[in-house]
Amino acid sequence: MPATEAAEIALPQGRLRGRTDGLVNRFLAIPFAAPPVGARRWRAPEPPQPWDGIRDAGVFAPVAPQPRDEGFFPGDPAAMPARPMDEDCLYLNVFAPSGPGPFPVLVWLHGGSQLIGGTSRPVYDGASFARNGIVCVTVGHRLGLLGLADAESLFGEDYRDTANLMLRDQLAALRWVQSNIAFFGGDPQRVTLGGESAGAKNVCVLTTTSAARGLFHAAISMSGGADTVFPAETATRFIEDVVPTGAAESRWGDAPWERILAVQEAVLARARKRFPLRPVYGQSLLPVAPIAVVEAGQALPVPMLLGSCRDECYPMVVRQEPNQPWADALLGHLSQEQMAEIEAKLAGSRPDLDWRRRRLLLLTAEEYELPSLRLARRRAMHGAPTWVYRYERPQPHGPFAGYSTHLSDLEDAWGIPAREVDLHGIVCDFVTRHEAPWEAFNERSRLAFIGDGVQCGSHPDRDIHALFEDWN
Repeated sequence: MPATEAAEIALPQGRLRGRTDGLVNRFLAIPFAAPPVGARRWRAPEPPQPWDGIRDAGVFAPVAPQPRDEGFFPGDPAAMPARPMDEDCLYLNVFAPSGPGPFPVLVWLHGGSQLIGGTSRPVYDGASFARNGIVCVTVGHRLGLLGLADAESLFGEDYRDTANLMLRDQLAALRWVQSNIAFFGGDPQRVTLGGESAGAKNVCVLTTTSAARGLFHAAISMSGGADTVFPAETATRFIEDVVPTGAAESRWGDAPWERILAVQEAVLARARKRFPLRPVYGQSLLPVAPIAVVEAGQALPVPMLLGSCRDECYPMVVRQEPNQPWADALLGHLSQEQMAEIEAKLAGSRPDLDWRRRRLLLLTAEEYELPSLRLARRRAMHGAPTWVYRYERPQPHGPFAGYSTHLSDLEDAWGIPAREVDLHGIVCDFVTRHEAPWEAFNERSRLAFIGDGVQCGSHPDRDIHALFEDWN
């Protein structure tokens, strides 16, 4: 990293001292809401508190309380590195070009199954975008039980409308951007909201709530979809598992976050689904299922870039044994009985596929491809501009060499490494112009395939997708 010197900026809340290398200004750990601790635990985020003097903005804030990330395999370099943790976690980072602007803005929501992750992960170095004339904002927020538990189910009506605190944190960050990003040279009228994996799913959900109207003007979803949500009654059943484990002992108002994290881990160990903690609908922020909002043409009609990787689920499939029954813990949407029925149909129609290839195609479709394609089709029906890609560059080395697995596109999107035909350039153009360099998704269902170049065509696995029609 080039040598840096101090850079200062004045905000309505107070002054910040970050760092600059002359090209990129970095301001880290900026509070966008009051600390969600004490009486603010289990509550919607409140405005940030002002400070006196100059606040240091040169070091990342602690990440939200979370379990250790083991990655997909021992020593996985994509795993979230160990970082200091604290319940006081509502901070964002701004990477801005040193020029006067106004510049387009990219706000990024990190992935991590809604349980792990944070903005200090090395891949989220927003300088790569700032060097291309984009102000990049990375957002930290509550995770797990502290971010997704329905406190009303735990503690009663005093905690009404406290579901989806994680989404409310993200909305608070977007409101902060609208009020403050111009001080960094950003244009509040050209904000793109992006994310990968769990962050992408949250992006898709936020396009369906009226609370987000006017807060962003384009969206990017990498390995997302709008249907990884639960109805409120499912969330209540999950809370019924939490209470006997110790949740109601002290109303958790004063319990240390370490205790809450321990209860979370005990409950998750018994969970049948791989993603038992999700945003919920059937309450004030999300009155109905997000995909139903899209189907009705009531979602925000912002331009959207949707993508997934060719072999998303290989890290999960490679651990399985031949003829092993489908486990609910693998599945995001369907039951093991439904997947077994679909697999039997595929085995009959495609005897050329071995069992692992068969399961890779089915699980990738169920988890990632179909949620994104369903969203794209429904948006296109209502005239919302949408572009879809499938990332096909294989991992060059490691246990997944030769496969384009989950998160294979993340480093490319963030400019690591630089490539002649790169997803980073496509993302930068989309943030700047709100369109992609290929045909928008339409009734012919064309998408781009990003490998050594960019090719457009129909999805090669349409026969696989057709097997799911009875369950969509």
